[in-house]
Amino acid sequence: MEKDINIYISGMGIVFHSGGILKEIEEGQDFFATDFDEPEQVAAHIKKGDIVGFCTGSGGDYILKFRKGYPDADIVERYPIGARLAIVIDDGKLYIKDLFELMDWSRYCENILELENGIYHITLCTQVPQSGIYGDDQEIYVYLQELEEMPLLAWEGVPQLCE
Repeated sequence: MEKDINIYISGMGIVFHSGGILKEIEEGQDFFATDFDEPEQVAAHIKKGDIVGFCTGSGGDYILKFRKGYPDADIVERYPIGARLAIVIDDGKLYIKDLFELMDWSRYCENILELENGIYHITLCTQVPQSGIYGDDQEIYVYLQELEEMPLLAWEGVPQLCE
């Protein structure tokens, strides 16, 4: 798997989810205010793997570089800002959204990655763009490694992909 997805976000973060969460959220619902506004709520969802989000530090243009497995030492060295999450894929799709889209939930999603059903470790790797401005065509590597079971994740708040 090697796929790049360009995404513009107006919010301060990006969220991934699969189809299971679509059954729980009504069209137009402000899911952010009810279920994703507090760091503890974000951490609870991350630990379940139903909808996972991370703070980018800024809105802007991002290039999500999806890859299979785990990053090698070269990527980790060149893209030292990172986080490790996990997600459950239950409908063959990974949906990719701007955090602000959770304020007016829509089942429509412009950015979708096809994946086999299962549990995936997500390793995020990025760096501050050369301009020094977060969201200025910033690359984020998103490595996906299939696992047998949901890992124990230690997040108590919102994962940060900014310094």
